[in-house]
Amino acid sequence: MTWSWEYLPSEEYVISEAPPAFVAEVEKKADELVRVAGGLYLDGTRVSG
Repeated sequence: MTWSWEYLPSEEYVISEAPPAFVAEVEKKADELVRVAGGLYLDGTRVSG
């Protein structure tokens, strides 16, 4: 088993038709999720699933 995707589209392909404001909002929300996960799982031992 590998941790790679069988199909890995490029960033340009995924966001090619999306409005820039939408892309910026999605990136902002993704950054928030990373910060929350980092605060919740500081040492990684509580991660499950």
